[in-house]
Formats: sequence, structure tokens, C-alpha cells
Amino acid sequence: MNTNSQFTSSFWSYYIIAIVVLSIIGLLWLLFSQNKVKAPPKGEDVKTMGHSWDGIEEYNNPLPRWWFGLYLLTVFFGVGYLLAYPGLGDFKGFLGWSSKGQYEEEVKKADAEYGKIYAKFAKMPIAEVAKDPQAQRIGKNLFDTYCIQCHGSDAKGSRGFPNLTDNDWLWGGTPEKIHETIKNGRIGIMAAWGPVLGEERVKDVANYVMSLSKDEGSYDPERAARGNAIFHGPPANCYTCHGDKGQGIQGSGPNLTDDTWLWGGTQKAIMETITNGRHNQMPAWGNFLDDDKMHIMTAYVWGLSHKDGKALPTDTENALGEKAAKAAGATTAKTTEPQASPASAATQTSAASAVASSGVAGDKAEVTFDTQAGSGVAVFYFATGKSDVAENANLILQDLIKAGKDGKKLIISGFTDSTGNVKANAELSKKRAQAVKAFLEAQGVDAKNIELRKPENTTAAQGNDAEGRRVEVRIEG
Repeated sequence: MNTNSQFTSSFWSYYIIAIVVLSIIGLLWLLFSQNKVKAPPKGEDVKTMGHSWDGIEEYNNPLPRWWFGLYLLTVFFGVGYLLAYPGLGDFKGFLGWSSKGQYEEEVKKADAEYGKIYAKFAKMPIAEVAKDPQAQRIGKNLFDTYCIQCHGSDAKGSRGFPNLTDNDWLWGGTPEKIHETIKNGRIGIMAAWGPVLGEERVKDVANYVMSLSKDEGSYDPERAARGNAIFHGPPANCYTCHGDKGQGIQGSGPNLTDDTWLWGGTQKAIMETITNGRHNQMPAWGNFLDDDKMHIMTAYVWGLSHKDGKALPTDTENALGEKAAKAAGATTAKTTEPQASPASAATQTSAASAVASSGVAGDKAEVTFDTQAGSGVAVFYFATGKSDVAENANLILQDLIKAGKDGKKLIISGFTDSTGNVKANAELSKKRAQAVKAFLEAQGVDAKNIELRKPENTTAAQGNDAEGRRVEVRIEG
């Protein structure tokens, strides 16, 4: 078997050779078969074909000598070409020419001519190459040749193809990471969660993702609350790839808290991504471009987002979007207050309980944990008409969560404000209790260690807005 053959079988090579040779023989036969008429002797008239039309007769002239010779010359040229160059199946021709060989020869010639220029820049740091005008022109030419098909002529990408001019990096924005991406390529895969979650829960997660960066009017808070539990717990556990705050993890999952969307940031686009997953691939250029060219290409791409030539924090770690950063700042402010001394801790706890019982709690989501009440009681306060758990709950309730993980029974009791619409308040209380249960499960507490139970005493909730907007969790056992 001919291992150098461009065909799947030698049969096809012989098949093509046979067609070409028979075609040439047929052309020669056609020529000579029509060359039987000879020119008349000198002094004699050319005979006619024997018929006329309206006085017009057709002469029986022989083939013109010039035309006959040109025909033969064309056939001989074709035969010579097929002997010198590829054209007869796997026969390479006596000259040994190929388009691949010609290309490689041209590349060698170009490397010899421009190699010194590339080598000069290869010895320079990326930051210096990014500032050099000549290197940038070369980098732009390389980018326009190999990269604009996906990333666009302005390098701002399009749907499914990332923007290279901002500071949002999926795989890292350091020179080393960019060079690694160009050389080895990347494969990004997100699993399809549609079959596991179903349409309704997919919509819940989509609303939670939207809540990380968009205004409140852009998403459904109730769905976002349910999506939060799915995002931070089974079966999806989205936070393992996208981070606990949705800030993303470079090399794992993109940042969901900013306004940069690779596949679109509408609810429909986000649901499509969650339902069907995504599969992106960037080809590896390491086997096509040499190291010197990739060095210049790296400097060009790096320079698109580092105009001042300085490294940025987002090169190695994603930054929280504006909305998420504000929320994180508020949480940090609460959790970094000076800790009370052991002697005053009980006093502060008692004071907090007294404030809560007096109905002074603000109209927002808050959480407290009272360790004086036996084994511990957590109180979740909710904003009016809402069922969103306080964002810092996981930080304040670490002991409660640990107890649940260790097998302790966590009893959830929802209280209802007796003022207003009784039925609506009861339904809202149920939603709040379910939200607390989902929160605990998202933190890793087994569902069998959580029990929903009606409160033994609802007196404190009578006519008291703050106490009527609360859910208590007690550690039992």
C-alpha cells in the first residue's frame, strides 16, 4: 500500500490515470480521423460537398495547417505538463513540485528575511514589545491574518467569541496566560442542566444570575431567592465553578456579576445557556506559529487591554461587578465590627433580643444568633413582602450550620403578622420558612436534619411588624 497516497485506495490513482490517458488518445484520434481531406492539386478548384441552398454551396476544404499544428501543440503541452507536474493520480511529476513544497519554501525565505526582526522582539519583555510601534504593526498584521475571523477586526469579539480589549478574562490576562492560550488553545465546556433542573428551576437560576448584576426591575425576586439556593447547593452547585458570589473562577467559570456576557445576558439567553450548556473551542497555534511570532502576538493582545503597560488585578482574579461589590462591602462592614469582650457579649446578645422583641428591627433582611437560649436560636428577619435571606447569613450562622451538618436537628418555625390580609401573610410566612430551609440545604445541611414546625407561641407576632416578618431556627438534640 502506498502510504504517501492522497487517495483511500490505489485504485483511484489508476482510475484517474486511465481517464487522462484515454482522453489524450481520444483527442488525437479525433484529430487524425478528420484530417482525410487533402488540398487539391495546383490549378484545380476545391470540390464542394454536393449540395447548395439558395445558391450557396459548402466547399470541402481540408483542416487549416495552422489549426492542425496548434491542436497538436496543445496536446503535446498537456502531456509534457502531466509528466513534469502532479496530475496523473499519485504520480508526483519529474520536477517533484507541490503546492505544499512551494509554500514551505516561501516561508523559509520569509523567515530568513524577517527572522532577525522577530528574534529582536523575542528578547524583549512583553510590556516593552507592547509599546514598540514596529512590533505593534507586526502584531496587528498577525492578528488580522489569524484572529479576526473570530475576535473581529477591532478585537471586541462577538456572540460566543470573547472581547480582548476589556479586563474580563476567562483564562487569565497575564502575558504568561495569554501566551499559553495562544499556544495550546482552550476548550470551554459548561454542562447542560436543563434535563436535571427542569424549566421552572432553570428560570429560577436565571433570575438569580440576573440579580447579581442587574437592577431589581429586571428580574423576579421570588425566583431569584429560589435560584440562590440552587446556585449554592445541590443538584447544580453552580458556585463550584462560578464562585460563591458569582464572581467566577479563571479557568473554570466566567464572572456573572459584571455586565460582560459571552452568550448574551437576557433571561432567554441565560436560560438557553443553563438548559443546553455551552461548548467553545479555540484552536492551538503552537504547531503553526513559531515562538517569536507568538511572543509578538501575546504582546499585541496584552497591549489591547493594558494601555499603560502595567499589570492589573483582574489579570489573575476576577473583580466583583458594581452591584455585587456594593453588597459585599455592606456585608464586610457588618462582619468586621469590633468584637465584644466575653464579659459584654451576653449583654449585647440580650440587648439585641430586647431590640428584636420590641419591634425595632429595620425593614430589611437581617439575621441574629442567640447562644444564650440553650443550644442556640437563629432569627431570620425579612423585608416587607419579601422572602430573601440576608446575604451575610452564612457568616453569622456558622455554628448553627455546623450543628446541622453534625447531625443536630434544626427546627424551622415561621411567624405571621396578624395585621393585614391573613391568607396572604400566611402564604408569605410559608415562603419565608421554605427560603430558610433552602438556605440551610445550600450550606450543606442534610434535608433529613431540617424540620418545618409551627411555632409553639405566636404572641410576640401579634400586631408587631418586625416579629411577624421573622423565621426562627432552633437547634434540637
